[in-house]
Amino acid sequence: MAPDTDGVPTGRRLLLVNPNTSVHITERLVRSARIHLPAGATLTALTATDGPAAVRSPAELAAAGERVLAMAQAHQADHDAAIVGISLDCGLAATRAAWTPRPVVGMTEAACHMACLTGQPFALLTLGSTMGNSYREHVASLGLSQRLLGVAAPDAPEAFNAAAHEVLPSVLDALAVATHPMREGGACSVVLAGAVLCGYAPALSQRLNLPVFDGVACAVQLIREHWGLSS
Repeated sequence: MAPDTDGVPTGRRLLLVNPNTSVHITERLVRSARIHLPAGATLTALTATDGPAAVRSPAELAAAGERVLAMAQAHQADHDAAIVGISLDCGLAATRAAWTPRPVVGMTEAACHMACLTGQPFALLTLGSTMGNSYREHVASLGLSQRLLGVAAPDAPEAFNAAAHEVLPSVLDALAVATHPMREGGACSVVLAGAVLCGYAPALSQRLNLPVFDGVACAVQLIREHWGLSS
């Protein structure tokens, strides 16, 4: 769980926890976080040393939540806030309880709440057909079921191997096609629920002509608000 620290050694200290073992996914999360990172803040990104390369089934969620809590607690004393960098926000409640009163924000939690500010309803996009129900249940746990128009989960396995800076045309196409029925049905915005989808929001927003919310970018914005810092 060695940290990869980016930023200056003064000011606010933000922890980003990826409970998967894929360093390139952590790097993708970091790229989204940097967009809204306050001046003078330090970002520490953690990648798990055990577990799957990416959580892609409901059966792997509980163990991922345990890793989130353990990783966050190991660095709790040195940070002012934390982001749970897994799209089902595994371990969020336990980590938030352990860190109080310091803020802990889940990436999909943040994106869903930001989407509600632009109007309702919103659509949610993830990858992999086996995960759709898990996201519906998660949105329900946030109290936002009535704001959710629908969930689409196209299969785009190439997204999991893309480099941190890549926005793959094939993945972008799959997301756009999957969103079309929900856009026609009245979706006012789109939440991207997936660590590997960080970075796709600007291109997808341009393609759809709708606001598209990147979870990690939204989480940083909410933490900035908590700290009283303008974007």
